Amino acid sequence: MSQLQKKENVRNMFAGISKRYDFLNHLLSLQKDKKWRRYAVSKLPSGYIIDVCSGTGDVAIEASKKNRVIASDFCFEMLKLCKPKLEKKNLKNVSCIQNDAENLSFKDGTFDGAIVAFGIRNVADIKKALSEMNRVVRIGGRVVILEFSLPENKVFRYMYYLYFKKILPLVGTVISEKNGPYDYLPASVMAFPKRNEFVGIMKDAGISHVEYFDLTFGIVTVYVGDRIDKIKV
Repeated sequence: MSQLQKKENVRNMFAGISKRYDFLNHLLSLQKDKKWRRYAVSKLPSGYIIDVCSGTGDVAIEASKKNRVIASDFCFEMLKLCKPKLEKKNLKNVSCIQNDAENLSFKDGTFDGAIVAFGIRNVADIKKALSEMNRVVRIGGRVVILEFSLPENKVFRYMYYLYFKKILPLVGTVISEKNGPYDYLPASVMAFPKRNEFVGIMKDAGISHVEYFDLTFGIVTVYVGDRIDKIKV
């Protein structure tokens, strides 16, 4: 599959489950997703933030408590669900913009921080998306990634695999009434680079001082890095 085909497949998949997306996120994570997002946002600096692959805007809304935020996503059907949330909460410091993570339409150094939650594994070219996040952050700014991981404890990993590969896809398919997306989720997580490998990809994308923090027995990992130099040409 070409990168363009993957991009279109992912866009169409999320468009198809957009209306049930938030409900299923909270249900299938047993409400832990809220805590994970809150922790990831706590690693951001104060100022002007871009939330890449924002989806329905939950990370952008969390970050807006202390910052001005751009909620960016390439799937219009997902992003349009962000606006009613902003109106309901009367948030004036968040803007929703349709944008491609691999080609962000912002000048170098526009933001103080960039974050992506559960979205980096879905882009066609991970390194390019990371490079773009690094590019639009000012020197001294920060890049934060929240993504699913595989638990390292063997006993917990076995229980997690049972839930992740068998129960989660079944529940997701029944509630979303869509075949495929909730089989894609565990498959995409299994294929995602391991922690140290992903740290290497972040560094190759120009992000420095990268460290990571496991949450909930290693179900998810928060990666944090800084932009310290000008982009190399």
